Amino acid sequence: MRKKVINPVEVETLHLPGRDLSWIVTPELTGIEKLSIAIMNCPPRSVVRPLHSHKDTEEVILILQGQGKAWIDGEIVPFQKGDAVIFHSNSKHQVMNTGGETLITASIFSPPTNPDSYVIYPDDMFLELYE
Repeated sequence: MRKKVINPVEVETLHLPGRDLSWIVTPELTGIEKLSIAIMNCPPRSVVRPLHSHKDTEEVILILQGQGKAWIDGEIVPFQKGDAVIFHSNSKHQVMNTGGETLITASIFSPPTNPDSYVIYPDDMFLELYE
């Protein structure tokens, strides 16, 4: 059945390093074929790991709550509630919550993707915070 309304509490939450992901729009769940959306929750001072990219997939994260920094292809850019952070296809990126509250985003991907298809890199661009 193709759902018309999805609440994040209705879907399984994936617990990944530095964040929880709830995939609220997927082709399997909704029949939507050209994008996917995950709600991402990052605890205070957490880092999304590992450094990764999405093969031939664009990602935009809408910042619903909190603030942070994104490392995108060698550049660190700050963001806050209300911003849209753009990850072009194949760009290496990593996100850090720099605030004292949970960072919440709506992560929008086109075409659809999931963590199993991420391209993973061994580097950690925010590692110095934990040394």
